[in-house]
Amino acid sequence: MLSVSEGAQLLGVSPARVRALIAEGTLPAQKLGRAWTLRDEDVLQRAREKPRSGRPRALDSKTLSEHPDTSSTNLATDSSTDSENDLHNLYLACRDAFSQRPDARLLEKTSQPEEASFYVAVADFFLQQKQLELVRQGVY
Repeated sequence: MLSVSEGAQLLGVSPARVRALIAEGTLPAQKLGRAWTLRDEDVLQRAREKPRSGRPRALDSKTLSEHPDTSSTNLATDSSTDSENDLHNLYLACRDAFSQRPDARLLEKTSQPEEASFYVAVADFFLQQKQLELVRQGVY
């Protein structure tokens, strides 16, 4: 979960702009107490989309003929590749393995501090997802 200022930093905009995006409904957020929190995925998705500032240009017939719809060509590139399947399987394995925080014995057995840090970070990610779901349900 990110704060408004952290989200603004990732998006390269001001915190006021992030609050405006939340108010418009174009950037999903949850209010915890007095503060807004943003999901990492939502902020990264918006950053990937790289929306342009300002009003969209009006399309005329000349513009349409110069930039034909490419959705049919996107279908060919949207097919799953082996690496995408591997990543998806990795996500599922991590979700199953880190449904609970790793215990101290596992962390002590790691060969490098980076490995232990990785385990804790992945477990924290899935814990945050559970917390967000409870917030959405009104339980937490």
